[in-house]
This record gives sequence, structure tokens and C-alpha cells, in this order.
Amino acid sequence: MSNLISVSSAPIARFGDKEYYDLIGTIDVLKKVLQRSAVDGFEFQLEPEWDSEKPPLTDADLADWTKTPKYKLEEILKILRHEKLPILSVHASRDIGNYLCSDLQEDREKGRKLLNESLSFTENLGVKICVFHLWDTWKERFDIASLKSAFLGISNQFPKVKASVENIPTHLGGCTPFDLVELFDWVTLDLRWAALYDELDAFEPIVDRIVNVHLRGKLEGRK
Repeated sequence: MSNLISVSSAPIARFGDKEYYDLIGTIDVLKKVLQRSAVDGFEFQLEPEWDSEKPPLTDADLADWTKTPKYKLEEILKILRHEKLPILSVHASRDIGNYLCSDLQEDREKGRKLLNESLSFTENLGVKICVFHLWDTWKERFDIASLKSAFLGISNQFPKVKASVENIPTHLGGCTPFDLVELFDWVTLDLRWAALYDELDAFEPIVDRIVNVHLRGKLEGRK
């Protein structure tokens, strides 16, 4: 079986001169891309800018949260179902790892809530893969065992969805991204991060657990 090719909904919005947090504008671009290119579908990214409760924890300087549109997941789900776009995977909010690794109980509860909602959203959309940035990339100390326990405690409630952990950078002492992702059942391999840490070969023994691969590229014409 051949591997399917998808593109992320976030950066591709720029093809239509839209901002990544412009949901309706992004949907319009996705429909045009599907008509004009050879991609099989999309990885739909849930943006923290859409959250009405709190402003983004990561990349907060990318947009003015007070002015970005806010959406409930039920609203986004309704829109995507109506448009019938081929969504091959969902990328959960990039803030989840920061919340889960926070020293504040309130933030950790927020992280677990986002985790649950992301998996529920993915399942209700009929998609089988949900990608997670599971830790705070800049935090030098956090309990990976507790993080794994919290993650599995929720993700195991959604057996139809492969909760995939991406090899994002880490500053956890004595660990590389591979050291962390190999602890989980399903893995998203980002080739840029693997190259940064010079550990692409390390993923070969767990290739059967890699359900999603991220790479950078350009979309030109129908290629």
C-alpha cells in the first residue's frame, strides 16, 4: 500500500494570502489546493489562537490573540464535515505539552482537557491519527513517567485513534527527542528535528510505530 501525501492546514493558508488562524480562509485554500495538486489530503491543525479561555503559550508573538477569531471544536467539526475535505490526520494544539509540563495544577488540568478534546474531535471526524507536541521544549526538568501516565490514561479511552507523539526538540537533561518518543505506542517523525539531533537512524528499529512523517517542501503546479 502506498503512503498518502498530505499537507498541513497551517502554513498552506499562505497560498491564498490567508493567516494560519483564519479558519474560513484556510478552508477555501484547502479546497483549491485539492483541485490543483496531487496531494491526497490534509493534516488539520487545531490552533490555540481559537481558544477563547487563554492566549497561546507558544509562539505568542505570531498573532494578537485578542483579535483572532474564536471557535469551539463543535463548530470546527461542523464546518469540516460540511466541506467533506479529506483530513488524514489532526494536529492537536501546539500548547498541550506546555500545559502538561507546567508546575501549576490549573495548567496541567487544562492540558488534559485539551488532550481529551483533541482525541474526541479526531474520533468524531472519523480520522485515525492525532499528533501531539507532548512536552515543553524549553523545560529542563519534568517527570516523563507522569506525563506518559497522563497521556495514556486519556488516549487509551480512544482506541480508534492513534495518539502519535512527535519528536519535537527537548531540553530535558540527558534526553533526546527519540529517547522520549520511543516510550509511546505511536510516533510522528519530523525529519527536520531528527536531522537537528542527528538521530534519524535511531528511528529504524521503531519504524512499525511511525504513523506520520513531517517534512518540509514546496508545492508547485501539480507536484
